Amino acid sequence: MSLLSRYLLKELVVPLVVWVAFLFLLLFVMQFLRGTDVILGSSVTLEDLAQLIVYLAPHFLMMAIPVAFLLAILLGLGRLSEDRELTALQALGIGPVQLLAGPLAIGLVLAGLMVLITSTAEPWGLTSIKSFVAELIKKNVVGDVKSGVFYEDLSNLTVYAEKVDAEDRRWTNVLLHDDREPSSPLLMLARNGQVNTNRSGQVLTLELGDGEAHRANQDSSSYSVITFQQAEIAVGVEGAMGRRNRFRSPKEELTPSELLQAADEARRTGGDPTPFLNSLYNRLGHSLAPLSFALLGTPLAIGRRQGGRAWGYLLSLGGYVAFHLLMRFFEQLGLKGHLPLPLANQLANIVFGVVGLVAMYRVSRAGTVR
Repeated sequence: MSLLSRYLLKELVVPLVVWVAFLFLLLFVMQFLRGTDVILGSSVTLEDLAQLIVYLAPHFLMMAIPVAFLLAILLGLGRLSEDRELTALQALGIGPVQLLAGPLAIGLVLAGLMVLITSTAEPWGLTSIKSFVAELIKKNVVGDVKSGVFYEDLSNLTVYAEKVDAEDRRWTNVLLHDDREPSSPLLMLARNGQVNTNRSGQVLTLELGDGEAHRANQDSSSYSVITFQQAEIAVGVEGAMGRRNRFRSPKEELTPSELLQAADEARRTGGDPTPFLNSLYNRLGHSLAPLSFALLGTPLAIGRRQGGRAWGYLLSLGGYVAFHLLMRFFEQLGLKGHLPLPLANQLANIVFGVVGLVAMYRVSRAGTVR
């Protein structure tokens, strides 16, 4: 690798890593604020937070890498242009087209990395986080029950315990009012109780001991009392999860092969395979964004006049927003059948690439940088 190539890679890779880290942190903070009911629950530990970050990392990287790469190009090469270093390179016979090789090489590596992430790590993370957050919510439900306080966050259930042992999840002198069947509400009184969250899915179990159950039937005005030594009440926490779970994910949790299988299944059953195929092609279009950003960002960075970092930030933000607006626009055309889905999800990259090539041609004709 030549000295020039190493120098240009340094100017791009260092800001790329910094911006990916910054944007990753920003995205996590935004998700943190959306999910405070879960993340700041009474039973959440630092280990839980670390596991949460691991599951979310692939999804956040898919969001952060393209915009971080565009920022790295516009600010890294832009600094060389502002410092007249590119003018010196031009005097040595190095033109804009030769400078494009570095960003294109990095863009190719990033595109390959994003294809790998979106095919493996991202579906794994989004699938894992759904069950993980469900377990966190169940833990928080248990931890939020306090001694001498009525707990009413579970749908149509009220729980009261005179004494709560948080470590053993054991309750003393328990009252449970079950109003899930309004015509025959159930009142259970027990001397002791224990919470079992080991069941999979959105269910926890209340294990009550040495008590009695009172049920009133409003239709027949009957009233029954049953004593018991041991009783189990399965409590679904779907309502609590629906309100608190902000980490739910759409089709991104499916791998490409699973999307193809789902599309085939939809065809066999008379359904519409378009949403599954569109999700697959959309991921590919998003993964190839670094290549189009390299084609467009390089001539914009090396051909601009003095403008400061604010210009680079503004152009990066505007370019990223424009890219996603184009992606969305062409995607809708594909979903409506006006364009083939593979083409519709790549047109934004094609537009950016063509505009970048035209800009590179104009910069080369003008004699590179100013």
